[in-house]
Amino acid sequence: MICIVNFKTQMSYLLQKQWLKDAAEQYRDFDLWLAPTLPELNNYAGVQIVSQNISVTERTVGEISGDILNHLGIQYSIIGHLERRQLLNESTTIINGRLNSCFKHDITPIICLGVHSGPDLVLREFKSIIKKTSLINRDIVVVYESLQSIKLGYSTYSDVEMEAVYMMLHQYLEDLKISGNGPRTFKLIMGGHVDEEGIKLADKIGYDGVLIGDRYQNIDEFKVITEAIAL
Repeated sequence: MICIVNFKTQMSYLLQKQWLKDAAEQYRDFDLWLAPTLPELNNYAGVQIVSQNISVTERTVGEISGDILNHLGIQYSIIGHLERRQLLNESTTIINGRLNSCFKHDITPIICLGVHSGPDLVLREFKSIIKKTSLINRDIVVVYESLQSIKLGYSTYSDVEMEAVYMMLHQYLEDLKISGNGPRTFKLIMGGHVDEEGIKLADKIGYDGVLIGDRYQNIDEFKVITEAIAL
């Protein structure tokens, strides 16, 4: 299983550095991807450093370019995180620009979905993000987050909702692959204030991993997640 931990912006820089150091020193039997506020050189043992974002291909200011991520050895970037879409009004058109930037720099996008709930609307959201962009021979990671859970700070998603979205996205992407128009590989991740019970649910449904926020301030607090994944 993959566990993505997004540090966001509230955790101090020193705490983040300690988190990375401690995580690299511990053995685990799952893939741990960490997204610090400021991208770090991807050279921590046993840990994959991912970017919280990537700039569009056009000239911009104050964002991380794909060229910098390449220089740091970073292979994955989160795009379209729900908090950015809610607080910064980031549209699917902008997210599509970030998607194209990922592909231009051979970076695997971690595409976040969940502005709408329900499988049909989530699939429509995904189609809007990938519109006019070829997925052929690409690798992608798709995250479905429960927006309501993020807003309230606790799990509000149902087993039925999470399974229905998984089945819809999985079938759509498999059909694309069969038709020759789909990605080379894809992984589906469950997010939205995932806790220990959420990890069990994600595994039961078939998700390839989970997305965790910044509520675990150090590696000791994170042990509850580590133990839940190990079960």
